[in-house]
Amino acid sequence: MVDAASTLAPVDPLAGVLDLVRLRGTVLGVAELGAPWGLRSPGFEDLACHIVVRGGAHLELPGRRPRTLALRAGDVALVAAGQVHAVRDAPRSGVVPFRRLRHAPRVDIRTVRWGGDGPRTTLVVGCLELDTAGRDLLAAALPPVLHLPAETASASQLGLVHALASEVAQPGPGAEPVLTRLAELLFIHALRARIAAGAVESGWLRALADPAIARVLAAVHADPGAAWTVAGMAARAGMSRSAFAPAFHRLVGEPPLAYVTTWRMRTAARALVEDGPTNLKALAARVGYGSDEAFSRAFKNWAGTPPGQYRRAAREAAKRAHRHPRGLVPDATPH
Repeated sequence: MVDAASTLAPVDPLAGVLDLVRLRGTVLGVAELGAPWGLRSPGFEDLACHIVVRGGAHLELPGRRPRTLALRAGDVALVAAGQVHAVRDAPRSGVVPFRRLRHAPRVDIRTVRWGGDGPRTTLVVGCLELDTAGRDLLAAALPPVLHLPAETASASQLGLVHALASEVAQPGPGAEPVLTRLAELLFIHALRARIAAGAVESGWLRALADPAIARVLAAVHADPGAAWTVAGMAARAGMSRSAFAPAFHRLVGEPPLAYVTTWRMRTAARALVEDGPTNLKALAARVGYGSDEAFSRAFKNWAGTPPGQYRRAAREAAKRAHRHPRGLVPDATPH
């Protein structure tokens, strides 16, 4: 096998992460809200997405350290799955559950009207649905809320917001895949903004802002089955072994070889779910194991179940989700 330190690595480690994340924009709708108004959620099942198209809003996260964000036209707020939050026109406005919008008067198939007779806010509400692997991968990297303010947004981000709002309001042919792509691009913009701002406290997302460690992550993501060693990874980073290992651990949150193992298992899990009939021996070799027995033991230690059982459970879960799709209405709460 080619030595890991001698191969050429891609320059974008985030690409490897996104290859393992499956994102789908769902439950998108538009709420025309007249002041006073307020909506609360015990937590969306997936990553909640609030986009202010017109007017303004206050996004509030309760807890030991309550947080309030002022959202203006063009702003995007991504709220972590399960995070209790409220959105309202003013801090003291009363709130009702998001599910009440199911019974609100409809302007059209995707748009509802709610609230009083005061100044109006147009809010696009939806979910960015991540599969199990994606949620697990991103949970430690994302904060309770990601705010992308319009005033600091790039022209491309503002263009995405406008395109998504327009597609929800007036869907054309193929609206669902268009919304999926736009939602995915907005999510990537959010990750980029967080990396660029240096606002990540720990985990692999923080490490992407460090050029030396990012080179190593890119190489591991591109070829998880290579014969990785700490010395080889240090050489890839252009660092001594003694300097590299603690730096990697500090930034990523786990030792270098532990991260390699984790990434191998994530890659294998994705292949088990998405590929056709899988030759376990070939998959083991692909992720760096000399035998399917050694791979199966490692996978069970990581996932809690053997590869075959993991694949059956994941595919059955996908079938259930397909049989019970959620409509494009602005209510994504489980309660």
